[in-house]
Amino acid sequence: MKALHGGLAIALIVLTAVPAAAQRPSNSRYANGQRMPLAPVPHSGEPVAPFFEGWYRNDDGTFTLSFGFFNLNQQEILEIPHGPDNFLEPAEFDGMQPTHFPVEPRRDRGVFVVTVPASFEDGEQRVVWTITANGQTTSVPARVGYSALQLDYAPRAMGSVPPDVRFSPDGPVGRHIKGIWAEPRTATVGEPITLSLWVEEVSVRAEHDRLNTDVGVEVSWFKHQGPPAPVIFEEWQIEVESGEGEATTTATFTAPGEYLLRARVDNFDANDSSGGDQCCWTNAYVPVTVRAVS
Repeated sequence: MKALHGGLAIALIVLTAVPAAAQRPSNSRYANGQRMPLAPVPHSGEPVAPFFEGWYRNDDGTFTLSFGFFNLNQQEILEIPHGPDNFLEPAEFDGMQPTHFPVEPRRDRGVFVVTVPASFEDGEQRVVWTITANGQTTSVPARVGYSALQLDYAPRAMGSVPPDVRFSPDGPVGRHIKGIWAEPRTATVGEPITLSLWVEEVSVRAEHDRLNTDVGVEVSWFKHQGPPAPVIFEEWQIEVESGEGEATTTATFTAPGEYLLRARVDNFDANDSSGGDQCCWTNAYVPVTVRAVS
């Protein structure tokens, strides 16, 4: 009996040792190339996943489709120009998607929108975003009609709404993911340009029907589109603790070309506001033409 027990113990050790070794291959992938569920996120070599965040019904009968992305790499920043590796279909909606996919944040929501006509209410028509990165192609279809993905412009549970954003103290105001656009700017390689936004937290505390003055506003700057060269922000994140005021930084370009910068202005310090809640931030876009040094 003792020999039987000893043999059984050895068998169990062998049986348990094989799966344990198999769960930790050097490349953290199955033989079919798929990453194992609990494997560490690779530093590089992974794709970018386009995301359809949801759809909005507009007062004029049109619909707005919101898109974001997830860079599945921990350290690899990807530059994917518009074209066969980064496009929207139908072609009439192509062009607003980012070409720069950072690792901070890796998952970014509502970075751009597409407005489609009222005919999309049929639920059959789609806008499809396709990205090919590191040899892997991923696509996401966006359409009107999924009730679980219907978003709205109304305040959140505790009254939060996106901050108001202006490019000058008395200029036009923008709010929400559709955002606000600056007049085109020009710059020269290596010479910083100033980027200023006037922001205001305008959420109302639902229980007191008054402005929420306890929440600050954060401004985060990103290269949205442009050549595969860094854009250096003096400060890429600026906290406006009072919730109202001017947020200023500079951007320095390292290569000539056509760029589109985006600022995300959010009040994520509020309890009912976060990217996962699809609220509450405003996009601000700045097109910049950068010239080479003469």
